[in-house]
Amino acid sequence: MIRSISVKNFMGYSSFKSSNFADLNVIIGKNDTGKTGLLKLLYATTKCLDIYSRRSQGAEINFKKLLAEKLTDTYQPGKRGLGELVSKITKEKLSVDIEYKHNKLGYEDRLHFSFGDSTNNTIVDGQEAIKPISDNFRCLFIPAKEVLTSLKAIRATRDNLHMPGFDDTYLDLIRALVIPTQKGNITEELKGVNRRLEDLFEGQIEQQVEDDFVFKKGNTEFPMQLTAEGVKKIGILTTLIRNRQLNAHSVLFLDEPETALHPEATRELVEMLILMAKSGIQIFIATHNYFVLKQLHLSARRDSVETSCYSLEREKGKSVSVKWTDLKNSFPENPISDESVKMADDETKLDLGINF
Repeated sequence: MIRSISVKNFMGYSSFKSSNFADLNVIIGKNDTGKTGLLKLLYATTKCLDIYSRRSQGAEINFKKLLAEKLTDTYQPGKRGLGELVSKITKEKLSVDIEYKHNKLGYEDRLHFSFGDSTNNTIVDGQEAIKPISDNFRCLFIPAKEVLTSLKAIRATRDNLHMPGFDDTYLDLIRALVIPTQKGNITEELKGVNRRLEDLFEGQIEQQVEDDFVFKKGNTEFPMQLTAEGVKKIGILTTLIRNRQLNAHSVLFLDEPETALHPEATRELVEMLILMAKSGIQIFIATHNYFVLKQLHLSARRDSVETSCYSLEREKGKSVSVKWTDLKNSFPENPISDESVKMADDETKLDLGINF
């Protein structure tokens, strides 16, 4: 769906380009290399297309205004507003150019906008309209922290009190989760994904009322406060599949999906993500977990699934640099596996009686 992107002067990046995103994409790098920031940029722009397409039926909506609001509510910058997203490495404007292409939905269009470091909450240089996409299209973001336990608090904070704290990645996800199960078919691939995910913990997350979820295992129900973090993380995915918010026309973003999961469950989750990508869902992952990266490589090789890996590096005082690898073909040199090698070396030194 997101075919290509060209970004200039965004946060720690002087530039970031990808000419052909795959169905499955992973972003890796040390802390403070901008993994989540980049993931949120891709999400916020694509979520605007999702929202715009459903709101614009018979109504005039200014896309630039919608985009400025979504970027603000996703990043929640300080008093200086959107200008805080502009890189301080140069004095040039932040600019974004994204190409969208969805073959199944017969959709193709481009999005371009830019703004400088004095911008507060209005985008001047950008499109007022974009071609709407199908009502079946969905854009979803699953943040690192699970939301089911704090669901009511997040809704009250943002919807009722309009207070910052939980950005739009949390609020949008909650709004997708509380939608009752919709009518319509779930593809056989996603039915299989759902069954295998629920089998991991021999139960499922169920919605009792609009904003109240429980974990049901056999005849026993557990409130979210007493449910393991890993169960809730998987339960978010299964709930989105069951209520048709995650479908074969979706773009799915996951920030550190391995959080709170045992390595065995992490590897199984990666296998499910591979199946989702093969079913038509485009996936973007930000991680610094060895099991996620290695299993993506193994699964992509086995199933011949193109999997783009973007390895981010930052040298002191310089912008973030990017190295691209197709995990289907090779496993990249990266700081994640480097640390594993260093630990093995340290153990060897201890075995030889060498201090380090």
